Amino acid sequence: MARLIIKLTQPDEEKRKQLRDVYGNDAMMLIAVGQTVATEFATIAAANNYWQK
Repeated sequence: MARLIIKLTQPDEEKRKQLRDVYGNDAMMLIAVGQTVATEFATIAAANNYWQK
């Protein structure tokens, strides 16, 4: 799911490949990506729970 969102945010495949080299070697950027994905899943889980009521 996170990859799909990244692809929609940056549709240019060549640009994504260029940026991958940057964040792939930066621990803080990888941590930020992990936090973003965790927030995304938490939001979806909360929304799913909301609709079950």
